[in-house]
Amino acid sequence: MKRYFLLIGSDLITDLADADAYDTKAAACRAYMRTAEELADYGQDIEASLHIAPSADAVAEYPDFVLSLGPRGGLICERC
Repeated sequence: MKRYFLLIGSDLITDLADADAYDTKAAACRAYMRTAEELADYGQDIEASLHIAPSADAVAEYPDFVLSLGPRGGLICERC
């Protein structure tokens, strides 16, 4: 079973173990959007990486997707 590991605005090399796990890509994207929209209210922006793996031990250093907010506030999900 695939899991989606979300790492919001962190240094990938040191923080991969701290990534939050989600059962679906949509759930991970919603979690990112909650944080990103809250920061946008204060004029800040943040990116996140989304890693697909069967378990936390198998999370690769390089993400499968990079998430960010678009200029009008929508989600940009770029495949790496």
